[in-house]
Amino acid sequence: MSKAEEHYKAVQEGILRARLIKQDLYAHPTEYYPEKVRGLVKAYIATTKQVIREGEKFLDLTEDFERGLEVAQIIENYRALHFKIKK
Repeated sequence: MSKAEEHYKAVQEGILRARLIKQDLYAHPTEYYPEKVRGLVKAYIATTKQVIREGEKFLDLTEDFERGLEVAQIIENYRALHFKIKK
């Protein structure tokens, strides 16, 4: 497996992990589980940052235009999320 493929796989795994964290957040209301929710939010943000890093590494190494476009869109969506959270 090439380095680019490893980074692409890491992006896909990160997206899955973020999706599972998000589902866990929906299952735990903030007013009843404040500590757990804070931890899940931190984990979600850290996971999305890792997806961005792995995606950028993938873009640096790949020649595949369609996958590159897919990963670039994922990166931009997560960056927009981070920008929205900071406001």
